[in-house]
Amino acid sequence: MKKKILLAVCVILTVCAAAAAFAACNKEGGETPSDISRSVTSLYAGGSDSFAVTVESGSRETPFIADGKVGEVKEFTELSVTPLTVNGYGEIAFVLYGAEESAESVSGTLTAGTFGEFRGEITLPFAPVKIALTADGQTFELELEDVLDGKLTSADAVNVAKKQFAERIAAEEADGKPAREIYVKLITGDRETYYFYVSFIGEGTDYWAALIDPSDGTVVSHR
Repeated sequence: MKKKILLAVCVILTVCAAAAAFAACNKEGGETPSDISRSVTSLYAGGSDSFAVTVESGSRETPFIADGKVGEVKEFTELSVTPLTVNGYGEIAFVLYGAEESAESVSGTLTAGTFGEFRGEITLPFAPVKIALTADGQTFELELEDVLDGKLTSADAVNVAKKQFAERIAAEEADGKPAREIYVKLITGDRETYYFYVSFIGEGTDYWAALIDPSDGTVVSHR
C-alpha cells in the first residue's frame, strides 16, 4: 500500500513540474516583496463515495507566473468540490459549518469548471468542520478534517527544502544569481495522505522540487 501511495505521489510531482514549466514566461513590473509566490496556511479535506472536498487557505501570486520572480501576492481561501461519480451537475450549492457551539456558517453556489470540478474563492472567518452539498435536489453532508493539525507548517516545509538544496542555493548565491521563486502546495495521491510540494523556480523551465511529509519533515522525493 505504501509503495502505491509513493508511486501516485511521484506521478503528481511530475505533473506539477510539467505545469510549472508550461506556465513559465517573462513578466515585468513591481519589486519582489518576498521569495514565496505561494504558501499554505491551512487545508481542510473531506470525502465520500460521491464527492471529494478541500478548503485551502494561504497566499499566492495573482496571477501566478512561474518565471522565477514574485509579483503581487494576495491572501486566499478556495473551496474545491470534485464529484466522484458520473453526473450532469451544472452547479452545486454548499453550506460550510463551524464548530457546533459556534453556530457559524457560510453558504454559496459553485459552477462546473472545465474538467468537471467545482471551485471558487470564498470568505471563511472560522475553521470549517462540516460541509453540506446540494446538487440536483439531493443533499450530501461531509465531515472535514484539518490536514495540518499537529504537523509542519508551510514555512517549516520551505526550511526543510532549503536544507535539501543547500549546496545548490549556495552555488547560485556565489554566482550572484537572484533568489528563486518558491511555490508551496499540499498534494495527495489518494485523498488520504498529503505531502508538501515545494518548488524553487528559476527562469524559463529551470526548477528544483521536493515532496515533504508534513508529519515529520521527511523528504520523500526530490529532483
